[in-house]
Amino acid sequence: MQSVSPPGTAPRPLVDDRARSHNGAPPISDDLAMALYEHMVAARVIDERLAALQLSGRVLQHASALGQEAAVIGAVAAVRDDDWVFLGSPEFGAALWRGMPVALYAHRAFGTATDVVLGRSRIPSPSPRVGRNITHAVGVAWAARLRRHDLAVLLLFGESATSGHDFHAGLNFAGVARVPLIALCWNGGPAASSRTAVAGVAAKAVAYGLPAVRVDGCDVIAVWSAVREARARASAGGGATLIEAVGAPPGDGENPELGAARDPVARFRRTLEERGCWGEDRERQLREGVNADVQRAIAEAEMSPVPAPDTLFDNVYADVPRHLREQRDEWARVTGAFA
Repeated sequence: MQSVSPPGTAPRPLVDDRARSHNGAPPISDDLAMALYEHMVAARVIDERLAALQLSGRVLQHASALGQEAAVIGAVAAVRDDDWVFLGSPEFGAALWRGMPVALYAHRAFGTATDVVLGRSRIPSPSPRVGRNITHAVGVAWAARLRRHDLAVLLLFGESATSGHDFHAGLNFAGVARVPLIALCWNGGPAASSRTAVAGVAAKAVAYGLPAVRVDGCDVIAVWSAVREARARASAGGGATLIEAVGAPPGDGENPELGAARDPVARFRRTLEERGCWGEDRERQLREGVNADVQRAIAEAEMSPVPAPDTLFDNVYADVPRHLREQRDEWARVTGAFA
């Protein structure tokens, strides 16, 4: 395969292709493996419940990540706790790993007054606009480099974002400024072929002077390993890495449920069972606990009030600018909403 490298550096392959499996990944402890699996199951259960509620019109906002659990959980588990994580709407599982309670995500999905995340953490609130988180993530990574902080930014997005200007501007700047960014793109099916003429997303990294890795997105250990290596490279001053997590959606005519052979949750459970650290009793206890937590969270969110109208102007600026104060005051005068 042809190599492209900056002047004075050793040639490197265009794409480090590991889409087969985690055979080359370093071993992980049983404790970490079980924690990864437990969070994957939690993300799956929440996703299924909220997706059903959204179809019935009871949930205002939820983007399903069915089948992406290995890519999302494996990636966020591989970075440090003080690293920033920028999500798209479907990747809520990363926030669960970072400690967000299930109830808090339920409040966000239902749009209640108790939704208190407000972007005040190292997981900024995702935008419903596809790819809008890319340039924001690159900006934070650039700030970390300028301040010489040993921080990295994990960016999660789907392949549909790669045809937008935010992707091109963000990744090009990341390459030029050598920012500590780990850009993980989920590519879950043949739809990408209608948006790009190249084979896969990873090949796009060549134009930006970035190393690229193509990894099996349904293999949590493979994703964890690839992101861990990219994080080490960023910490050493090597700049950004683009990782393409290749998925395998259900085929045409199949039941919407993922087949056991390619379902990342079922697949990793088999791995744990082969390691001798998982069994039917632990599986039953986990499922019962997660289902009970999700049921309580949804019941609490459904009973909570909606936000007060005046919160529309809050939590955007530290000091509300004049034009927003004027809009708020005029709305209050006309509607009496804030009386």
